Amino acid sequence: MSRRSGKFKRMMSRLFKERQIYHRSDGVVHFISMSTKTQIALAFVVGSALLWIAYASVNVVFKEQIIVAKERDFRVMETTLSKRLVDAQIAYDDVNMLNHVREEQFDSTMVDISARHQLLVNMVERKAAIDQSIDLLAKGLSAAGGPNGLKAKNGNRVMIDIAHGEPTPRQSRISILRKEAAAEISTKNHTASREGPAANAVRTMDKAAADLFMEQMMLLASIEEKATTQIETLKMMLESTGVSSSALITPAKISNIALAQGGPFIEIANIDGTPIRFFQHANRASIAIDELAAIQAAVDHVPLSSPLIVSRRYTSGFGVRRDPINGRRSSHHGIDFAAAWASPVTSTAMGVVKFAGRRSGFGKVVEIDHGNGFITRYAHMSRITVRAGQKVALHDKVGELGSSGRSTGPHVHYEILFKKRPVNPRRFIEAGRYVFES
Repeated sequence: MSRRSGKFKRMMSRLFKERQIYHRSDGVVHFISMSTKTQIALAFVVGSALLWIAYASVNVVFKEQIIVAKERDFRVMETTLSKRLVDAQIAYDDVNMLNHVREEQFDSTMVDISARHQLLVNMVERKAAIDQSIDLLAKGLSAAGGPNGLKAKNGNRVMIDIAHGEPTPRQSRISILRKEAAAEISTKNHTASREGPAANAVRTMDKAAADLFMEQMMLLASIEEKATTQIETLKMMLESTGVSSSALITPAKISNIALAQGGPFIEIANIDGTPIRFFQHANRASIAIDELAAIQAAVDHVPLSSPLIVSRRYTSGFGVRRDPINGRRSSHHGIDFAAAWASPVTSTAMGVVKFAGRRSGFGKVVEIDHGNGFITRYAHMSRITVRAGQKVALHDKVGELGSSGRSTGPHVHYEILFKKRPVNPRRFIEAGRYVFES
C-alpha cells in the first residue's frame, strides 16, 4: 500500500513540479512560487469547475430535449384527446340524429296507428249499430214465427232455394288482405335500417307496429266480409219476397264516377304507402257498410212479420179462392188469420198510420204507410187502438181481432200493397221468418 502511495506521489511530483511565476511591475521583478500541492489544488478546482460546466451544459441540453419530448408527447396526447372528443361528439350527434329520426318515425307511426284506430272504431261502431238493429228485427220476426206461428225446422230454406252455388268458390277477402298486408310489411321492413346502437329497439318497434297493422287489416277484412255477406243475405231475402232490392234502395246520384276526384296536393316523398293502402281497403269496407246501412234501413220498413204474434191459424191464402159467403170464385188480395177474439193485431213494420176507421167490406180497418211504396192493411177488427198520423214500430198494437165488415168469424184480413199493387203477404212473412232465424 505504501509502495503504491509513494509511486502516486512521484507521479504527481513530476506532473505538478514546483513552478515560479515572474512578473515585473514598476521596474521591480516579483515572482510567485507554486508548490506541487498548490498546483494540485488549483488543478482540482479548475477540473471541478470544468466538470460542473460540462455537467451543466449537458444537463441543459438534455433537459431541453426532455422538455421538447414532453411537449411533443403532450401535443400527441392533446391531439389524441381532441380526436376522441371529436369522435365522441360525432357519435353523440349521430345518436341524437338517430333519436330524432326515430322519434319522428315513432310520432309518424303513432299518428298513422291512431288514425287507423279511430277509423276502425267508427267503422266498428257503425257496424255494431246496424247489427243491433238487424238483431232486434230478427228477434221480433223470430218471435212472430211463420204464417201459422210455427218455428222453422229445416233451417234457412229460403236461402237454400235462392242462393245458387258458384262454379268456383270465392276467395275469402280476409285471406286476400292477409297476404297483401304481409307483403306490405315485408317490403317496409326490408327497406328499414337495421344497423346502429338502436337496432334492437327499432326492430322491436317495427315488429309491434307490423303486428298491429296486421291485426287492423284483419279486422278491416272481417268487417268488410261480414258486411258483404249480410248485404247478400238481405238482398236475397228481399228478392224472395218478389220485390227487387234495387226498387227499394236509391243509388248514390253521381253523374261521372271516373271524374269524382279531389283532395289536397301531397308530395310523393311524404307518402307512406302502407297507411294509404290501408285507407284504400278501409274505403272498400266503408262503402260496404254504407250499402248495408241503406239496405238495413230499407228492410226496417219492409213488412216481414205476421200481424198476429199470438197463437193463430192460417185460414185463407192470396189469389183466387171460393168466396166464403156466396161460394163464387173471387180474387183475394190478402191472407186471413183466425185467432181468439180481441187478440192484439200488430204492425208488421215501422211506419205511419195512414187510415184508421171503417171501410165497406173491411169493417174496422187500419192502413199503415211504411215508405218505399209499401202499405199494409188490417181489416175486420173489433176495435182500433191507433189514429191517423200516428207513428208505429214493429209489433206495436193497432187494434183487436174481431169480425166486423164482411166476415164469417173472428179473424184478421192482412194485405200488403207495393206501389198500389197487392202482393202476396205470405212470401214476406216466410222470407223474414226463415232468413232471420237461420
